[in-house]
Amino acid sequence: MRKVIPIIIALCITSVAFSQPKFEFVGDPVKDWGKVMQNEGPLKTTIKIKNTGDKLLEIYGVKPGCGCTTAPIDKKLLGPGDVATVKVDLKIEKDSGPITKGIEFTTNDPKNDRIDYLLKANVKVPIELFPKFMNLGAVNLNTEMTARIVVSNHTNSNITITNVTVTDSKLKTNIKKGFVLKAGSHNSIEGILKTSKDGVYDAKIVLTTNNKKHPLIEIPVRGVVGKPE
Repeated sequence: MRKVIPIIIALCITSVAFSQPKFEFVGDPVKDWGKVMQNEGPLKTTIKIKNTGDKLLEIYGVKPGCGCTTAPIDKKLLGPGDVATVKVDLKIEKDSGPITKGIEFTTNDPKNDRIDYLLKANVKVPIELFPKFMNLGAVNLNTEMTARIVVSNHTNSNITITNVTVTDSKLKTNIKKGFVLKAGSHNSIEGILKTSKDGVYDAKIVLTTNNKKHPLIEIPVRGVVGKPE
């Protein structure tokens, strides 16, 4: 009997030592929305967390990596087998291109006291200018200079140009009323300038469209006009 008691005590101590909470995401620790339009936000998803251990799991904090993400959790104390839910909203109206955001969870799980959940998307601007403005560069006085820009229509609809105006009468463009920016297309647009006025040049080509969501496409045109060296 004396030999049995130490064995029982040792087993109890071992059991207590190995009794611990265990943090696990239900599913992959990544949400990838793939290609999304900038005006489709905020993007939403739900993260589920499960305590697969045999001791109380405490969620100390849920911290999004940027102010563009909200991630409230419904409970922070999870008994063995319990599941918590985090509802995520990701704002994308200021993003463009591939993005990766993180949400950090801090817990009392000794193996996962800090763990990240990743949010990914490839954000497309409905109407994209590349580059961001038409760059004439250095323009010589009274010499015709041509610059180009690519206007991409990432929407699922054709967009018809209903009117074309420029803020400087000396600036001409190759795009005309009635031109169609086809869905998914990339269109080269030219700006042609010949001026006798030197200095910093700043104008716009303004395209009016038949699309209610994108009624105007404004193309900045910039350069520096001076005498040839």
